[in-house]
Amino acid sequence: MIESPEEQKRRRARERKRAERDRKRLRRQQLGAREFRMEMYRGTSDALARICLLGEFDEEAEAVTVLLHSAAQLAERDPSRFKELINIRGLS
Repeated sequence: MIESPEEQKRRRARERKRAERDRKRLRRQQLGAREFRMEMYRGTSDALARICLLGEFDEEAEAVTVLLHSAAQLAERDPSRFKELINIRGLS
């Protein structure tokens, strides 16, 4: 069956999109990426907004990433200060 020029155009677009998704999937696999979702209540949402504002983060995910890496470094460098940081009793 012969494709019309419009059908060829759509097929090529589908193929390009599929190749792009495959490249992104491979890149995420190579980096060990995984998706993390969570339900967030008002207090936590407000805290994240405050952190984004003060840290001048454009994206919440960037703020969370920096916080996680910073907390991990603190845990390695000074475990007692890390324990103070994560002390749930200190939360209001």
